[in-house]
Amino acid sequence: MSEALTEVLREETRIPRTSTQEAKDLEGEKSVARVKSSSTTGSEGRDRPLKKVKTNGSDHRLGVSGEAAVAKPFHWQFSHSKDYPITEDPDSVAHLVRHFKPAGCMFPSLRNMTEREAYVKMVVAHAKDVPRSDELYEIKKVVRELKLGLKRAQDRERANAAQLAAAEKLGNQAASLEARLRVVSNERKSALEKISFLEAKVESSANKFSDDLCRATYDAKKALADSYLDVLVSLKEKCEKKKAATDCEACLMEVMANIDLLKEIMNNNLLASDELLRLRTKEVELGSELDVMVVSDFSIGKLDLPQISEDLPKDFFAKVPSAADDVTKCLSGQFEDGEFGIEE
Repeated sequence: MSEALTEVLREETRIPRTSTQEAKDLEGEKSVARVKSSSTTGSEGRDRPLKKVKTNGSDHRLGVSGEAAVAKPFHWQFSHSKDYPITEDPDSVAHLVRHFKPAGCMFPSLRNMTEREAYVKMVVAHAKDVPRSDELYEIKKVVRELKLGLKRAQDRERANAAQLAAAEKLGNQAASLEARLRVVSNERKSALEKISFLEAKVESSANKFSDDLCRATYDAKKALADSYLDVLVSLKEKCEKKKAATDCEACLMEVMANIDLLKEIMNNNLLASDELLRLRTKEVELGSELDVMVVSDFSIGKLDLPQISEDLPKDFFAKVPSAADDVTKCLSGQFEDGEFGIEE
């Protein structure tokens, strides 16, 4: 391939060289083509509109010694709007250069190239460096493998980036949960302290209430015992007075009965034996009537009194040791209605 290209280039280089004026015209046409291609890309109005000038064959001729003059084809005439050439545009020279030879553009003939010798040298040197078909296949294979490796690396990179984003998201969630856990732990600790304080307060209140209840119960029972003691003392006093009055009344009745008996004996001149018989007969009659008229036992044990608690002081009954017995003895007999009253 390199040898065939070299042969073609040699055939092309045998064509006689054009004159210096033709070379200049070709360079002008090349620069005009560059300006035309760059003006189509929109260089933001850096150049003025180009004017198409059509020249005659007598205006510019290609000066070649010993050859006929050739008329110059039509070209573009332009003027700069800036103080520098278009190839020195500071924005982007490469931006302009890549539009000089668009896709599908035919290369000019070597005979019309201004720098054909340099171009031939470049093509020959490049032809020497062109790899063989098997080398090109290997290179393409390596390129494909590198592209696949690059794609896999990019996929892994994207997957790693996604995993990193997910890990960062999980880390943020974990940090948020840790902060929430600390807040909940502090709230739980505060709640436990409050519960302990309330439990201690409830226990203290319960102990105080129990103490107050025991004290109130003791005071109530003591007051009840004192009232019962007063009742028993008053009953004892009344029983003693009633017994004394009853004894005195019995003696008085006996004396009065004896007096009446003696008066009756003296007035009727009765014998003692007859009177004794009459009294015995009357005794029997009264005993029968007494059996018929018997009533329930009116004693202290039959009274419906409240029960005295066992928590009374030990010296309660020691204060009046015989009060209950005396009251029982006093109330063991029978009394008439309204004869004996109990005041609390």
